[in-house]
Amino acid sequence: MRKSSWYGTGMSEAAARFDLPARSVFEPPSYPNVWFYVHERVAASQDAAVSLVTGWLRDHCGITNDFGHWKPPEASDSQARLGGLQPWTGGADPAQHHAHDLHIRYYYVALRQTRMQQVALQGARGPMGRYQRFAGSVHYEVADEHPLHPYIDDCPYCGRTGAYAGADDLFAGVHEPLGLELLLDGTIRGQPVSRSDGRPVGGIALMKETHALQIERVRPARADMNIVDLAVVLIDPKGS
Repeated sequence: MRKSSWYGTGMSEAAARFDLPARSVFEPPSYPNVWFYVHERVAASQDAAVSLVTGWLRDHCGITNDFGHWKPPEASDSQARLGGLQPWTGGADPAQHHAHDLHIRYYYVALRQTRMQQVALQGARGPMGRYQRFAGSVHYEVADEHPLHPYIDDCPYCGRTGAYAGADDLFAGVHEPLGLELLLDGTIRGQPVSRSDGRPVGGIALMKETHALQIERVRPARADMNIVDLAVVLIDPKGS
C-alpha cells in the first residue's frame, strides 16, 4: 500500500478545526469515514453541496445507485456504488471468484435537522469561510450480488492480505480504508483501478481540475469514531 499524499492532522487540531459531529447525530453502524466541506461560494446550501458532490461522483467516477433491489440504508439518507471492479479469478475455488463494489452511504438530513450542516473554518492565516457539509461511509468489498458478499478473507484486493494481513476486523480495518483510498485517489493498494468499460475510476482528486481541492487525513481518536481512517475533503472555488 503506497504512502498517502494527504496532509496529516492531529486529532485535537482536527476537532477544533473541523468540529466533527458525534456519531450519535446519525447512529450509523460505523462513524462516517469521509466528510465533504463545500465552501458557501461553491454551494449556497447543504442541498446544493450534496447535489454537487454526489452528482460529480456519478458523472466522473460512475458511482450511482444501481442496486436494483432494496439495500439496507443503515441510517443513511442515500447510497450509491461502482460495481464490476477488479474481477478476481485467481483462487483455487471457482466459487470464490468475484468482482468488487465500491459502496458509499451518504448522511446529511440529521445534520440539517440539528443545524450542524454549516460550519465556519479557521485557517492558519485567518478565516477560510463558511462551509456546507455532509458525510459518507465508504467501503470496498465483494460484489453485492455474490453469494459470499461481503467477505472473502484471502482476496488479494479486498481481503486480509498484504499490508492489511494483520487487520483485526476485515470491515473496519480493510474494507473501509480501501474504499476511502479508491473514492479519493482512484486506486486500491496504490494501483489505479479501471471500471468494467476500461475507463479509470479517477477518484475525487480529479475535482482539482475545476475546484480548489484539499484532502486532509484525520486520525480517529474519539471513542465514538469506530473506524481506523478518516478524511476531510475541502472544496473551494478555484483561485480562492
